[in-house]
Amino acid sequence: MPTKVPITLLVDDSCPLIHVFRNHWEDVHHNQPLTADGRQLLETIPNAFLERFCQVVEAYQIAGKFSIVPAPAGKGDIVTGIAGYSPLLTRQWLDTANHRLSDRFDFCPEGITHNLAVDLNTGSYLDQGESAWSQEQDRYSLTPYIKKSLEYLKSAGIEATGVTSPWVFGIEVEPEYIHAITTAQYEVYNTKSSWYFLHMLHQNSAARPWVAYQQDDSNLVAIPSTVDDFWWQTIDSPRTDRDFISSVADHILTADGQGGKVRQVLNAGGWPILLTHW
Repeated sequence: MPTKVPITLLVDDSCPLIHVFRNHWEDVHHNQPLTADGRQLLETIPNAFLERFCQVVEAYQIAGKFSIVPAPAGKGDIVTGIAGYSPLLTRQWLDTANHRLSDRFDFCPEGITHNLAVDLNTGSYLDQGESAWSQEQDRYSLTPYIKKSLEYLKSAGIEATGVTSPWVFGIEVEPEYIHAITTAQYEVYNTKSSWYFLHMLHQNSAARPWVAYQQDDSNLVAIPSTVDDFWWQTIDSPRTDRDFISSVADHILTADGQGGKVRQVLNAGGWPILLTHW
């Protein structure tokens, strides 16, 4: 009997209402948030988008991880609500995610703002993005930062089983980052088993998750993505016709199952771990 191979979908950047890519581009890169063909990126992602996403994953029994940015772009947070919108919309978004995704998706924070880093002592924002800030830190500064991100989710009624890096948060100080994740997860959720998403190993089709830390009864699993975000190209095109959609899908898996990155990963003995962004 053939061995079943796990396949999963990693969803980055999810949060109520705020378009974090648009805001990060504007606040951190100081550039106009435009698509490649010159259109303004949308400011708001309506709750209806989450409803539609839930319909799709329920219909096809998709499983994976679902990030929740706790204080997206510093515009409010998931506990008190998003600035400029009714707090009921934030609560509705969280309830929908909890009730319709938790059976098959693991939740996690993705930084605090996925934008500018926060000074935890003052609550003010640093003139540095979270990813850049993290590369100069150690376990003593990273642990309270990750702990704060987990506390937001816990206060909002979300059980976070792992952590996702905004951009490549922590990659240059990974041993310190690993220690910070395990400590923060235990202090907030009283669990000694966790996971993190940081590595995008799209050039290594044979890649699989690995145990990054194990000591006594504590362990931390690194889950890499092995299939690139081919959906990203839809940001820069207004096309919604079937030919365009099929051309995007073919990069992932062709209709006959014999081509695309998923097939390449399977042939190499890896696990298809697909990455996409909210």
